[in-house]
Amino acid sequence: MHRRTLWTLYLGNLLTAIGLWFFLPLLPIFIGRKGGSAALVGAIFAAGLLASAAVRYPAGWAADRFGTRPVMVGAMAAYAVLFLAYLLPLPLEAFIALRFVHGAAAGAFWPAANGLIAEVTPPTQRGRAFGTMQSTNMAGMLLGPAIGGFVALFNLNAVFAISAVASGLSAVALATLPSVRVVASIEAPVRALAIARRLVPMLLLGAGTSYMIGTFDTTWPLYMTHRGASTFAVGISFMAFAVPATLLSAQAGAFGDRFGPRRLIVVALVGTAVFAAIYPFVTSVAWLIGLGLIEGVFTISGSPSLNAEVSRTAEPGQQARTQGVFQTVQFAIQIVGALAGGALFTISPTLAFLAISGVCMLGAATALLPHRPWLSSVSSAPGRGAASRMTPPPGTPNRQ
Repeated sequence: MHRRTLWTLYLGNLLTAIGLWFFLPLLPIFIGRKGGSAALVGAIFAAGLLASAAVRYPAGWAADRFGTRPVMVGAMAAYAVLFLAYLLPLPLEAFIALRFVHGAAAGAFWPAANGLIAEVTPPTQRGRAFGTMQSTNMAGMLLGPAIGGFVALFNLNAVFAISAVASGLSAVALATLPSVRVVASIEAPVRALAIARRLVPMLLLGAGTSYMIGTFDTTWPLYMTHRGASTFAVGISFMAFAVPATLLSAQAGAFGDRFGPRRLIVVALVGTAVFAAIYPFVTSVAWLIGLGLIEGVFTISGSPSLNAEVSRTAEPGQQARTQGVFQTVQFAIQIVGALAGGALFTISPTLAFLAISGVCMLGAATALLPHRPWLSSVSSAPGRGAASRMTPPPGTPNRQ
């Protein structure tokens, strides 16, 4: 039953990722054809990011309180319907509010999904499970932009309809999952700040990758075109980065499970820092694409193990909200990376890339700081998210 639960979740996430990447790269073109400016496009994207970050902890609390299934199904159903709202004859400024609500629906899914993975997976196998989840995300990046771009050649509006159908099918698949949550702790609920304090080692280790993602999302297309790349080459560079993440995420997570997550996370951060320091001095578009393919191996390798470690810190009954706190902080760092990276890029692309290297190396260095023992040892302790502690919410048939 646990295996079926995971693969149903993976399928639902793959459909959602395809829908997202059908739509997201084409949203600026859609707004531009309606007469929107680049500044409006930036405001629309910023609204989605802010809403997605803000909703994570409340969604995690709701998943812990009411069960994972209603939160995931509700989020995906709203996400699907809101794709169709873009086709309404709205004034341009209304798309900011629409994207805000749409981003909140997308963000609400993730704490519940990661919480469910933690609840149905033994602590020693969570790296692989989170890695497989990451693979489905990156597979959506591989498939969505190319197919969505082809469809848009004939009818741009059809992209939104297809994304709505994909997300709707995801909601249907997620509705078949058991709505599980951990037996609530007899102690007082842990507050968000207390959870954040417990997560400090993981937050510091995750900061480098989150900052890198925020900066790259903002500046990489600009840097590629600065080096003479066509829009097609920019798209190929994103696909090249996604290939190793799609193929190797599960194996990377399993490697962390076996040999220890801290080593893998630190190696990933150092590798990302090295590549970020190299990019400013590479002028060949072909080399930039090839280096991105190699860098993808490092960048993605630590994330599954980091998510697994976050799950191992959670108290009984706190899995989803612990994920929500972690995701909120990491998303906030992505926003900082987007703002700081964009500002530095306007001064010099070299500064933007070297800032990534610096943040990643600082994050890796925190692994050397004295703090309580690395939390892998906690994963085998009684009551730390073992699947045997799951029960359905009141009134839900026991489908375990």
